[in-house]
Amino acid sequence: MENKCEGRKVLVAEDDVFLSNVYKSKLTKEGFEVFIAKNGEEAVEMATKNKPEIILLDLIMPIKNGFETLKELKESAETKDIKVVILSNLSQEEDEKKLLAMGAIGYVVKANVSFREIIELVKQHLGIE
Repeated sequence: MENKCEGRKVLVAEDDVFLSNVYKSKLTKEGFEVFIAKNGEEAVEMATKNKPEIILLDLIMPIKNGFETLKELKESAETKDIKVVILSNLSQEEDEKKLLAMGAIGYVVKANVSFREIIELVKQHLGIE
């Protein structure tokens, strides 16, 4: 059986080393090629260089936060079409509305979902059954 995730690229922008390692491990196990950025600046550089299909973007990060990173990604011709799902510990409705208006395709409160659900969400957004 062919793995539909094989070679599909995911960028995880997360400054929490434990979380980023778990995301990388779980997504890699599914067959995804995973890149990890520890801050917003790295996320923009890696997105431009590696052209992932989807980015899991933490809001609270050093150097550039998720808002600044999303804005920069959506303003660049090279990265504007990459799907971005926001991962946050903050459940702020106004933040969610603002980020979706800025071009994010989803907003997930980390505390409310399992790693499995995040992987399913990635597959869903990429059209993988």
